Amino acid sequence: MNISISGKNMDTGSAFQELAYEQLEAVISKYFKNAISGHITLEKSDAGFDVKIRVNLTNRIELESTGSAREANSALEEAIVHAEKRLRRHKRRLRNHRGAAAEMTADVLMAPMAVYASVDHQDNDDIAEDEAHDEALPIIAELSYEVECLTVEQAVMRLELSRDKSLLFRNAQHMGLNMVHLRDDGTIGWVDPRGTRNMQQNA
Repeated sequence: MNISISGKNMDTGSAFQELAYEQLEAVISKYFKNAISGHITLEKSDAGFDVKIRVNLTNRIELESTGSAREANSALEEAIVHAEKRLRRHKRRLRNHRGAAAEMTADVLMAPMAVYASVDHQDNDDIAEDEAHDEALPIIAELSYEVECLTVEQAVMRLELSRDKSLLFRNAQHMGLNMVHLRDDGTIGWVDPRGTRNMQQNA
């Protein structure tokens, strides 16, 4: 992964650059083997230093993380910790969704609409511990506006990471238009109009 480090109106110094490169490389490669690039910016603030991390995980997905502290290295450490928490949560959610999405896809004709539990609805001790310090989901910008062909699992993960309210996609199983959306209770709804049509045909 290509990583660049710069200071905003200041010199970062070789020691900070080396530390920043090693720490970001280690945490990103742990969760995303094929991340494209990363950039770390160091800036002085009234309270000390601010560090902003931006990583292009794929051509369409971007992760941001920030840290603030009196010392530059401490601000870097805080930003790295936040980035790792968000990446770890993303990986855990992806693993948890694989089984649920496969089961829902198999029953698509009988269940054209389904609900996924959000992070807040999972009863998991380590998730609760993480979120006690950082309740925000990963801050990731969705850079594509195309209607993409996705599995239900991929669509759910894309919605959670993008922080959008809804996502229109083509279901990879039958190429029909589907939508996943955030519900008022914090869960994620899945709408499959093609599944509805098939149920009516079989009635």
